[in-house]
Amino acid sequence: MSEQQRLFTLAPEIRSGAAPVPEGLDLFVVLSGHMDAGRTASQVRTAVRERLERRVIAEFDVDRLIDYRDRRPRISFDGERFRDLRMPSITLELVQDPLGHPFLMLAGPEPDFAWQAFSRAVLDLAEAWRVESLVFADAVPMPVPHTRRLGVTAHGTHTAVLRGLTTWSGAATMMGGAAQVIEYGAEERGILTAGYSIHVPHYVAEAKYPPAAVAVLEYAGAAMGRMLPADELRDAVREVEAELDRQTGESPEIQTMISGLERNYDQNAGGQERSLLETSHGLPDGEELASAVEAYLSRRQFDD
Repeated sequence: MSEQQRLFTLAPEIRSGAAPVPEGLDLFVVLSGHMDAGRTASQVRTAVRERLERRVIAEFDVDRLIDYRDRRPRISFDGERFRDLRMPSITLELVQDPLGHPFLMLAGPEPDFAWQAFSRAVLDLAEAWRVESLVFADAVPMPVPHTRRLGVTAHGTHTAVLRGLTTWSGAATMMGGAAQVIEYGAEERGILTAGYSIHVPHYVAEAKYPPAAVAVLEYAGAAMGRMLPADELRDAVREVEAELDRQTGESPEIQTMISGLERNYDQNAGGQERSLLETSHGLPDGEELASAVEAYLSRRQFDD
């Protein structure tokens, strides 16, 4: 047994061949890692798992992949006993959309260890099941206002589902993640890839931001030709946007800063001459705006 084969266990019906995985499906990769602004991955996983029929077909050995001391499992204490131990899990699931059309989903936290072995294991399974394409989704904090349409950077080799979508893209050297290792390896093996990095306003990057999750479900659904459940999240979008407008409307300082972000967005989102990351005179950087928002909210909570 190879190192990567020891990282996962197939479901009994898959091992026995009683219920084989259909060939030619797309694999949707939703890992929570360093590129998860707005807690997007967890919202997407919850929407898929709660609304669509699914079954686990492979489970990865998190004892070999996760550093529990860095990301400790959650457990409840009822006053007398410990209950409800919630260990992390990384699973491959066979999912059906509302029309009964299947796709695969790799979901869970980004591994802490053995990224290359983990990537090889995922890609070995993808090859064994003749996966058509791998679809990746993540979210990055950007100096963009919540009052404008969410941008996206599309990447990968499946140009038919990526062409014309990117609102900003530029060459850069950045910190990689496990998903990027898988995407890189898929290209080396000749497996089509389609990735969507959603641009989340940096001042809400640490909180749940439903618009980013809706965007991921729409892009990924279109790439795979599947209907993904976003209706409940759209309801949450309206609530969050109304609350953001109310809170920022009560602070002239934040209104001024967001106006600066809007001007920069409007000047640059339509073309590629300048980067959205480039600031003009008087435009605050991410830390300044985030600090102002946090300070305002802290004062408001104290006053209440």
